[in-house]
Amino acid sequence: MSGIRIASGAAIRDVRIEAGAAEVDGRRASVTVRELGGTVRELCVDGVRHRVAWSTEGDAVFVWCDGRTWVLSRGRPERAARGTEQGGDLRAPMPGRVRRVAAAAGEQVTKGQVLLVLEAMKMEHAIRAPRDGAVRAVHVREGDLVEAGVELAEIQ
Repeated sequence: MSGIRIASGAAIRDVRIEAGAAEVDGRRASVTVRELGGTVRELCVDGVRHRVAWSTEGDAVFVWCDGRTWVLSRGRPERAARGTEQGGDLRAPMPGRVRRVAAAAGEQVTKGQVLLVLEAMKMEHAIRAPRDGAVRAVHVREGDLVEAGVELAEIQ
């Protein structure tokens, strides 16, 4: 399942997509798509059908669905590849594939402990805990493809 962070106005959502399903902020739904021509698709989400069209301009994607319009963009990656002392989240420093998840939600970790291993540019990059604490959440699974800036895990 690949993941991306999408922004629309002030709202930012973590989206994960795989064949036949999507997960938005942890809520999973079955999804099927049928091409209707050009950029128009019929999107069926948990049995409810929607007519969807889109166009792009620069970094913006304009999406029309059921008479409403949204302007989407990739959520801007924050400079937090190794986590921050104030934040507690850990973000992917570059696009890559999650090769190993070495910590689980609720687990106590120490500063410098490897939490995840990300493979990017044919190299493995250890994502380490920025400080002692408890893992609040792990947002990826082994094998996931992630974009730069995607939140991988959170430390309390």
